[in-house]
Amino acid sequence: MSENNNPNELEWDDLVQRHLNGELSESEMERLAELLDGDPSLRKDFVERASWETELAEVLRTGGENKSRDFDSAIAGKLETRQGKSIRFLRAMLAVAAAAILMLSTLLFNSQSKLKVAGSEEVPVLPDSIAQITGLSGSMIWTGDRGQIRREVKVGTELAGGTIEGLSPDSWFELRFNDGSEVTISGASMLTFSDDGQKRLRLREGRMSADVSPQPDGKPMIIQTRTATLTVLGTSFDVEADLPATSVSVREGTVRVARASDGKEIDVPANHRVIAAADQELERRQITGVVHQWKSRIDQGPDETFGKWLAATDTDPPLLRAVAYNPKEAPHVVLYLLGLGVRNDEATPVQLNSDSHFEIHGKMEVETDIYFGIEVAYGTGDYAGKFRAKCTVEQDASGNFVASADLPDFELDPSVAAFKDKLAPSPEGLFVNGVWSFTHSETPSGLRISSVELTAGIHE
Repeated sequence: MSENNNPNELEWDDLVQRHLNGELSESEMERLAELLDGDPSLRKDFVERASWETELAEVLRTGGENKSRDFDSAIAGKLETRQGKSIRFLRAMLAVAAAAILMLSTLLFNSQSKLKVAGSEEVPVLPDSIAQITGLSGSMIWTGDRGQIRREVKVGTELAGGTIEGLSPDSWFELRFNDGSEVTISGASMLTFSDDGQKRLRLREGRMSADVSPQPDGKPMIIQTRTATLTVLGTSFDVEADLPATSVSVREGTVRVARASDGKEIDVPANHRVIAAADQELERRQITGVVHQWKSRIDQGPDETFGKWLAATDTDPPLLRAVAYNPKEAPHVVLYLLGLGVRNDEATPVQLNSDSHFEIHGKMEVETDIYFGIEVAYGTGDYAGKFRAKCTVEQDASGNFVASADLPDFELDPSVAAFKDKLAPSPEGLFVNGVWSFTHSETPSGLRISSVELTAGIHE
């Protein structure tokens, strides 16, 4: 391993390339931030490499609309300005330009280094502020605009743009733009934002809620995901983005959704939802009513999960295994944590009542307490808080367990206690967007779950 401030070329190249591909672990992100923080020449090289990736993605994006000869020439022109790139590799990409455009477009807003957020007694103000942090909890990584590195980020910090990433299912970040528009990401999400007179956001993955003030004529807010582009003049809506699809649910106003795979557009009015994916019809569906029951579908794979997904074996069903996690609020504490999004096929909101009951099935290697948490929202879609409960656990000699918690058992999660005046005092009557579970033991608990079920009034 190289000295802290003198990395060898192989380590540096590997860190930068895997950062641009979105493949770094949290410890590797911190290593990259440390190197960038201590060496101006590395910062310069990093920005040049990130700019190259962004320029290449833009050439692919715009060149795909031109004749193939012009597209090839545009790429070749870029190649002359950058040594060490494989011409054969890039020319091979031209043969599958559509796939390359989708792949490389994910890099457009990832052109800076990452760092771990830490508290500070002073609230820094960045140049040319476009927005202010109004809520923040859980483990986050913040990437400053133009390669800036800022470790002292807290509620009240003004930002000139950049990328914020929630690293765990209990992460929460709320941002208010200068015109009063508000966006919130929660759980394991990544959002990039900028405003040069027109707001541009990119939700690479995760969940975002937005209340957008009326935007200037001819300059709507643009939100990009891997599979869609949203055009917003002023409205309230929720977006969920993962690799294959983007789901948009509109509460007020209208949002225009354009599918990335073919450019097809559709206007989504209030109380309607659309899913933008290459393998299904782009059509509106009305959101009607609420449900009070829900069951996880871990068997469908690792999408919308936090933890290690384990395929079925001869003896066990598919399982989600908890991973080690250090809370930002207590960095010396090790939790074993996993999480799930709460969704159903019809996108019907899942509402909590006074008799709501959660039941978790799984296995553990040691006997220890199990905690269960929920992230909730108001009927408007606005973030309402996080609550958690200590479960009642029944475990057999083989490690199989059933853990349960009733809604009155839930209390406001300590990580958002500082915001209790603006959050809901209780989860009753609210809508659940995600759940998580964790153990806190001296040794790894081996916590794995096979299912989580929400019932109402039928568990007694």
